[in-house]
Amino acid sequence: MTSEVSLPQKQSSHTIEQISIYDVRTNCQCRLILLALSIAVFLLPFSDFVYLPALTEIERDMNTSDAVVEDSVSVYLFMGGISSLFWGSISDRYGRKLTLIASLSLFATTSIVCIRAANVILLVFSRAIQGATISATLVIGQAIIADIYPEEKRGSAAGWFFLPFNIGPIGGPLLGGPLSSAFTWHSTFVLLAIFSICAIIMILILVPETHQYYIKEQFHKTNPDKRIIDVEFSNQTQFKNPLKAVTYLYDLTILPYIAVAAATYATLTSTETLFPTYLGKSPYNFSQTTMGLLYVPSGIVLFISSLLGGWLSDLASDYYGHKRCLEGRVVPNLILSILTPIGLLIFGWSVQYNAHISVVIGGLCIASCGQALFEPCASAYLTAKKQSDAGVVSAANVCLNLCASGALVSIGVPLIGVIGSGAYFSLLAALTLMSIVPAGVIVYNSIKRASHSIGEYDAIVLELDPANENTKLRK
Repeated sequence: MTSEVSLPQKQSSHTIEQISIYDVRTNCQCRLILLALSIAVFLLPFSDFVYLPALTEIERDMNTSDAVVEDSVSVYLFMGGISSLFWGSISDRYGRKLTLIASLSLFATTSIVCIRAANVILLVFSRAIQGATISATLVIGQAIIADIYPEEKRGSAAGWFFLPFNIGPIGGPLLGGPLSSAFTWHSTFVLLAIFSICAIIMILILVPETHQYYIKEQFHKTNPDKRIIDVEFSNQTQFKNPLKAVTYLYDLTILPYIAVAAATYATLTSTETLFPTYLGKSPYNFSQTTMGLLYVPSGIVLFISSLLGGWLSDLASDYYGHKRCLEGRVVPNLILSILTPIGLLIFGWSVQYNAHISVVIGGLCIASCGQALFEPCASAYLTAKKQSDAGVVSAANVCLNLCASGALVSIGVPLIGVIGSGAYFSLLAALTLMSIVPAGVIVYNSIKRASHSIGEYDAIVLELDPANENTKLRK
């Protein structure tokens, strides 16, 4: 978007070209940034799942109980959720790139500590630090997408961003199983250390600073004849209280969509974590390598659904007039998120009654589809709704997602032991449905209000200008 405007008469020989903040980079530059971010965020779920096939080996080597080893999974998620509140504020104040590199460097360091961990206490502590540091990739990645992509393109960009994130839980067991079998469980952390160092190099090379305030200031210094016109940051952002993100959990324009994202993500994470537990027992008795391969179908579904979810979100946003009704972009994705509770029911009851493995995998795939369809849509909506607080609102979303996942992973095994798999996954399905229905009601009312407002505006325009063609077309 460009235009020209004349300065006052004493400077009449000059014109200032006005451009959008989203036009300062080429499409190719934006794609390279998105590629680097997508690879970095892949580490968050990949690190959580890569050593799941080796939990039994870790338990034996460290002479501890399975409950303690499984705690290393839940503490990773809890710490990721809590620390995300800080990453949003830090990146808004000190910039996206510096914060991202610092967090990845800490993650690489703790991966090396995990390799050398001699006891379970050090391992669990190191895993907690890993979760706390790697969550920055998810928070800052969404904030950077909001920095470089306009609202009408943000859904598709988020779909590509979440694509590696969604297949991380699949790639983890797929690589971790054979790796830990061929070497030891330590090798999974060697892989994480190497991967994180590669991610740091990619961020250094491909990702510039993208915070809109810093970009605007730098651009105006190097381009005195041009002005960026659509940046909400007029002054340098101050460090915001990390707990500000929590206040968004009381905002009814934000909370319903975070609740759906958290419910679908947490229930799917719980399902994926429990999946190898069922596969390793009778009547299935699959090997570690085969377990990894059985994650592939849901990985393919997550791959396709993530891209489809972003595309549908942008399509709906265009249909409902973008910022005239931001809630409109969630309509198709919210409807399709109903697939997650359906898949949970199929999965839970099929494992309880020892159904054929294809039925179990089918349930996992259906649940995965619903979750991946809604995820990019939620991110695009939240950052469009709170553009100037993109880092903070993304932090609120990530915090609830990961903390809810940690809670379900913690209670999953003991609760299944009491009520059974079918009842447990029915409970998860009900929880997810309870988040979807209120969000649907709010979206319906928002669209109704927006349509009423547009109708009143058109009536006024027609009264003043009966020949207005745009109003006639809308009629």
